Amino acid sequence: MRKHMGWIALDIDGTITDETHHAPLEVVKFLHALEEKGWEIVFVTGRTYSFAYSVVKNFDFPFYLAVQNGADVLLMPQKELVARHYLSEQVIPILEEAYRGEKEDFIIYSGFERGDFCYYRPQRFSEHLNSHLHKIMPLSPEPWKAVQNFHFEKGLSFPLAKCLGTKASMQRINALLQPVPDLSATLIRDPLGEDIYLNLVTSQQATKGRALQIIKETIGEGGPTIAAGDDLNDISMLQVADIKIVMDTAPQEMHPMATLLASHSESHGIIKALSQAIQYVQ
Repeated sequence: MRKHMGWIALDIDGTITDETHHAPLEVVKFLHALEEKGWEIVFVTGRTYSFAYSVVKNFDFPFYLAVQNGADVLLMPQKELVARHYLSEQVIPILEEAYRGEKEDFIIYSGFERGDFCYYRPQRFSEHLNSHLHKIMPLSPEPWKAVQNFHFEKGLSFPLAKCLGTKASMQRINALLQPVPDLSATLIRDPLGEDIYLNLVTSQQATKGRALQIIKETIGEGGPTIAAGDDLNDISMLQVADIKIVMDTAPQEMHPMATLLASHSESHGIIKALSQAIQYVQ
């Protein structure tokens, strides 16, 4: 019988892969071997389900997948819903007020059961950001919906709103959203746009750290927890881990919390870091 050894929670972009649609075969094989030895593997990402699936579809072993910072948590590969924490339409006027005077806008994600498309208002974006949005639209299996206004039926819920803009504007909006009850706003660099920054807005229960805790509580298994990430939305996940692996490309303010600093430039540095982390806890 397989013996439970503990938990390994991993970010996707910049942690297990730099590719848009696949993870290196060496990483896939390494994680498969760990799962067979009794480690529970959890992928926790800001990506939508369909975008994350393009990377994890080749992992041919049981694992957990928390998408959009934990708005949906699934047991894979059977795609069984473990937990869900969505936003209500009441968050829209809060975001509208935060964007007052800004040159850009936010977009609203529909959720994986509706095809992971986005509602967006093209007339409110600059030419630069409209061009960026058109580049990422093909990542959704369903076409995006251009609208004039975000007027939805009462009771509609959605996993995530994404605010886009410059670093300065996203810092300002993040400061405005932080005090809002029952809301989580995480500022990150856009992994698909060098000069673009994002605020990922979710339910307060939909953070990477809370997603990991929910999975552990649902399964009822303890053991050591190893987590690895490379951006600010990974901090809550790292905080609930016993061993914290921070990629050396992460923002400088994350480096002091690292148990291990993993080399991004080194080929598959996450493999070396995980091997060292497991030695620490055994």
